Amino acid sequence: MIKLIFNMLKTSSKAPVKATSRAKGPKVKTGPTRDEVRSRNQDGRWRAKRSDAGKPRASK
Repeated sequence: MIKLIFNMLKTSSKAPVKATSRAKGPKVKTGPTRDEVRSRNQDGRWRAKRSDAGKPRASK
């Protein structure tokens, strides 16, 4: 019982974190930020994946 109260007090001081599964918006399918909600541009549009993603680099 005491552990339960202590854990409740310890976690209640933290700021609530919104789970990405409940967040609104499209999820990233591949890459280092996989399964996270896509970010937005300054004008509010969803940020698109780079057009050169997954392509080999140009040889020198």
